[in-house]
This record gives sequence, C-alpha cells and structure tokens, in this order.
Amino acid sequence: MTGSGVRTRTGFTADAIVVLGGGIGADGALPQVATRRVERGVQLFHAGIAPRLILSGRCGLTDPDPVVTEAAAMATYAREHGVPDEALLLEELARDTLGNAYFTREMYLAPNGWTTIRVVTSDFHLSRAAWAFRKILGPAYDFAFVSSASDLTPREMIVRALEECKLAIFMNEWLQALQEGDDNAIGRLMADEHPGYADAPTLTHAQLESRLHEIAHINQIAGTQQWIAEGAADRRRTRGGSV
Repeated sequence: MTGSGVRTRTGFTADAIVVLGGGIGADGALPQVATRRVERGVQLFHAGIAPRLILSGRCGLTDPDPVVTEAAAMATYAREHGVPDEALLLEELARDTLGNAYFTREMYLAPNGWTTIRVVTSDFHLSRAAWAFRKILGPAYDFAFVSSASDLTPREMIVRALEECKLAIFMNEWLQALQEGDDNAIGRLMADEHPGYADAPTLTHAQLESRLHEIAHINQIAGTQQWIAEGAADRRRTRGGSV
C-alpha cells in the first residue's frame, strides 16, 4: 500500500518511521545492510517525516539470542546521529519480517492509534516485506516502503534475490489462506504455529528448513532446464539463419 502523503493530525506525514532489522554481529555490531537501513531511517526522521522511529528486530529466526538486539544496536546508531531518546521506540521480539509487522502493531501502532507509517528496509527486501506487512496490518493502516541501498556487489545481489524468491514462495504457500488484517487468525498463527514465537509450533524449524531446501532445489532445476531450452532454441535459430 502506498502512502497518500497527507499530513497526520500531528502535522507530520506519518505517525512513525519503522526500521526493520537487518542482522546483528556476534559482537553486537551492525552489518552493512542493517547500518544502511537505520541510516535511511535517521535521514527520514531529520527530514520531518515522522516524530519517532520504531526500531524493530531481535535477531534471525534460527540465531541464538544476541548480546545486543538488532533494535538496540540501531538505536545506538540513531542516538549517535542526533535522534533524541524520546523519539526512539524499540521492538525487540521480532525474528523475521512477519514478527516485525506483528509486534510493531501490537506494541506501538494499535495501542497508540498510529495508522500511518513509513517502513524502511533494503532494496532487495522490499517486495517480500510489503507482502508481509499487508498480511499482518491489513487495510486499516496506511503504510509505504522506503528503500535503503544495500551496497551489495552484483554477485551478492543475485544471491539475495534467489533467497528472497525462495522465501516468498514459501510464505505464499504457508499463508495464502490468511486474510489480510484478520487479527484472530494472525494471533493464532503467531502463538500456535510460527516456529519463531510459539512454544510448541505446528511448523517446526526442521520442517521449515526442509521445505525451503525443496523449493531451492526445484527452482535450481527449473532454472537450469529453462537455460538449456533457451540455449537450444538459440542454436536452432542460428543454424536456420545460416542455411
């Protein structure tokens, strides 16, 4: 969903800028991708887009608990670049993009009646993040995404794109029947099914990893077959032109 650009009742374009975590090092340092995200969020804050930053993220889905959460590390960066403490809100439970959307809504958006947000994430992550936020927030919220440059090399970007494709296919399979903004169904998903948050999830980490591996393998085979077929067609056209 794209934002209208209409000023909120506070005079800002949005109620909050939400910055999605992009990883955390074992020593608590922000990797390049995460730094670029919070850097972009700080720029939007100083530009007067919203009066607050919501920094969202704990760590990766299968990672051990970090010495510093993604949100806390991003908050340190934001403070060092001129954002006051009173403008910083930390969401430190999310371990994936669904969690970013869900816990941000539960902790800050719904309790405060904030319905207009600008979400910052990396260029390669935009499509899947927008899909997840649309599922979790639904039509009651006005949200738009702002891209942060990942500064990845072409090879790194290809790897990221393949990973995003795999995850997007899996999420569509898993959540296809989930209606956008269905609070009851979403609550059950997070409490009973999701391997990152449920005490006894119906979808285990092992099952998730197994299905992602299957999708990657299928995509690899399909992509190879398409490449072979296209190459054969090109060779036939070349031979035909030379006769």
